[in-house]
Amino acid sequence: MGRDISPWLNRPHYAMREIGARIAPLNAYLDLHDGHRLHAYNAGRRLTANVVLEHGTEASAFGAFSYRLGMTMAEWACRSLMGLGETWHIENSWPLGIQDPAAGTKPVKGQKNPRPDLWGTHHSEGRHWLIEAKGGAITPGRLDHGWEQLLGGCTVLHPHDLDHRLVLCGTALKRGVAPRNDLFVILRHEHHAGTQSGSLNPTSGKGSPPGEAQSAEEALDEDSTGSTLLDVARSQMLTYLSLSALENSAFSRLRLVPVARDRGERRPTAGPLALMEDDEATRERRTALGWREASPNDANARAAGLDSFLTGRIPHTEVTLGMSRRLYATCAELFQADREIAERTPGLRAEDRTTDIEEEEREERSTAARREYRERQEEARPIVQRRLREIFAASRDQPWEHRLTDTPRFTLAPAALEATTPETYLAVDAGDLFRR
Repeated sequence: MGRDISPWLNRPHYAMREIGARIAPLNAYLDLHDGHRLHAYNAGRRLTANVVLEHGTEASAFGAFSYRLGMTMAEWACRSLMGLGETWHIENSWPLGIQDPAAGTKPVKGQKNPRPDLWGTHHSEGRHWLIEAKGGAITPGRLDHGWEQLLGGCTVLHPHDLDHRLVLCGTALKRGVAPRNDLFVILRHEHHAGTQSGSLNPTSGKGSPPGEAQSAEEALDEDSTGSTLLDVARSQMLTYLSLSALENSAFSRLRLVPVARDRGERRPTAGPLALMEDDEATRERRTALGWREASPNDANARAAGLDSFLTGRIPHTEVTLGMSRRLYATCAELFQADREIAERTPGLRAEDRTTDIEEEEREERSTAARREYRERQEEARPIVQRRLREIFAASRDQPWEHRLTDTPRFTLAPAALEATTPETYLAVDAGDLFRR
């Protein structure tokens, strides 16, 4: 989420640090407990603040953690559970390049211009979402304020006749570790049809509800224009850059992990993520491959109906991330295209900005450079889409040796809890999970 990161991440190890920075606060301040079932549908475990957050942090640290927690859970709810695509910060852009009339202006005294945090496009629902994330000590007043921010976003979209959905995601967590202080998420959403009159009246029940819809990754083979492919690749740029950095590290942490080629045909029970214990095809083919006399490798894995995902463990975390060979190739091409545009955009790179001017002017120049960069991206989009489509198709059977300096070690059965989407991989090392 956030501003486009490719112009700043010309050093890929920054991507690993960013992912680590997003994971670290959650590890530091949350605990999982066994506990009584407060509800019939839960698993008998409770996620709460831990004693460090309760006794070892000050108010400002709790505030910073609340921001990260709210954004994380909004990402989980909207993307993992309801199939939303990539998200962007409203402060950086609006859907379809719409200009916020209040952008760059100071609010008149006594007048506010409330705006939500994020926006994204839901592939199967076919509309844009505005998202407001709240985290921490949630109160009714904070939720009401969040809804006001979403309605403020409506005032920008409605005059453009843009159909959209509002989503409020409140993640409640108190600092006290008490029996009923579990972390929980509150979701409220409404469908708003775009109208020239600018009406803010919801059209509840008229729009198709989010959930159980085809994800963008599942539709990539039918994406003849490359439009969806570009969006998917851009949403995975942090992972791509992290894998690139791991390839160039002194001690390579990259591994090839086999996953069934027909993985896109199975439907997870919720969201796009399929747990490996539910992926019978992968488990059976891995077992068959392991019985061979020769050591399993990428070539005979492909012959057995398996595709090798490139994976790497993020340093100082228990998380391993990865992606398919064709998505990795697509991300590499997109990153190069974005980087070329960045080099032609004066003042975009942080290291190229003038520092001997006032902060307000510096921010204005930065905003203008980002706007110019996005405009150039849109101009190049048709050409980039066609190129990405070609790369995605051509790299399906391309050996990893054609793209990497050294071939990573092939790992048949990682000692981890595994899950996949059609084009990405996620694992958590069970040995690194702490239980109270």
